[in-house]
Amino acid sequence: MSIPAPRTTSTELPVAGAAVTYHGSLTEHHGRYLHFPHWSIFSAVNHDEDLCDELGERSTLLGFGTYKTLEHVRSSSFSVETGAWWPKDAIDVITGTGFVFKLSHTLPGGSPRSRVIVFYAADGRLLRDWWGNHSIDSATLNVLDRRGHARSDQKAFDLPAQSSK
Repeated sequence: MSIPAPRTTSTELPVAGAAVTYHGSLTEHHGRYLHFPHWSIFSAVNHDEDLCDELGERSTLLGFGTYKTLEHVRSSSFSVETGAWWPKDAIDVITGTGFVFKLSHTLPGGSPRSRVIVFYAADGRLLRDWWGNHSIDSATLNVLDRRGHARSDQKAFDLPAQSSK
């Protein structure tokens, strides 16, 4: 199943690592970010689950080319940039959070139940996260594992010119 990237209508699934422009109330933070689910590797570790549930659906934004984060961001506070390009070999995996991750490979090692996955981000970085394999079928996991041996040192990928809006 091919998932459009980035989201262009409310009926499409959001892509983790897609470029967004933050225009919310914190004007000193206006600018470009990468979009992630609220509960992601880039979120702060000590969340108050009750507060998060009260806030409703929110996102975590990661600085474009940096690791600066904005957390608990309302969807009305940012716009997803259109015209993003993703590598043709990206493997789309839909997570339980309703986000699509554009996977590149896994890192060697891991266990039968979990791996470090490497995924593409719209700023050209290859980012990493620790995942349980429950959301990746075994055939896809085998492809990602085979790629990992050749790509384990790769930190970025070539981006063609992209529109910013």
